[in-house]
Amino acid sequence: MRPLISAFVITKNEAAKISGCLASLDWLDDRVVVDDFSNDRTAEIAIECGARVISNQFTGFKDQKRFAMEQANHDWVLELDADERVSPEMRSAIQALTEEDFARCNGFAFRRLTRFWGKWIRHGSLYPDFKVRLYNRRCGVWSNGTVHERFIPQGAVRRIAVDIIHEQDLDLEHYMARTARYAKLSAADYVHAGKQWSWYDFLRPVHTFVYRFFIRCGFYDGIQGFLIAVVGAMGTFLKYAYLLEFTRGKHLKEK
Repeated sequence: MRPLISAFVITKNEAAKISGCLASLDWLDDRVVVDDFSNDRTAEIAIECGARVISNQFTGFKDQKRFAMEQANHDWVLELDADERVSPEMRSAIQALTEEDFARCNGFAFRRLTRFWGKWIRHGSLYPDFKVRLYNRRCGVWSNGTVHERFIPQGAVRRIAVDIIHEQDLDLEHYMARTARYAKLSAADYVHAGKQWSWYDFLRPVHTFVYRFFIRCGFYDGIQGFLIAVVGAMGTFLKYAYLLEFTRGKHLKEK
């Protein structure tokens, strides 16, 4: 018999997106939303959509996701962000998994298709961007660090070539602000891990741009691909600039 699956989502002021996310999960019998005390209608909308809603103070993405995972009724969990959707193809692929598939693997990874500035990005470093989102919570661990947190299954992980729909579509101001925030958090993680700054770290932004725009063919995505490569290079520069500042003992703050 195939295992039952729970879905979990963490939220903070996601009233505009949470209904679409939960609608794509309505074929599952258990949907959990852990909300960081939103001051919009996120929690109310999630309840109207039939999800279980639990309020929990946000202390970090990993901690919040781990808490949400623990609230699930079933050991197999499907993790989504509020701006993500399960595509019809992804739903069909999951429903087609057999008891043997679940016995053989402890995790399944899916491509993530992101929309940016009104365009679906199919090149660069954003696609195919395989993410492990369906996994057995009893068989794995969470990654270290505070940025790009992920559950790492122990044992076999199978890639399935169907898409998670990522309705990101950030404007430039929010995209750059998020990049700068993640750069600072990554630099702080480096410091805590004992990493030292080196002069050649400032060559890394060039590599980031070349890799995203040329090697990964971001130029096929036009101006959006160019902008993603430029902002990615900016994020790499800021990450190592913060590392330089932090290793000189200036203003390192706990996350």
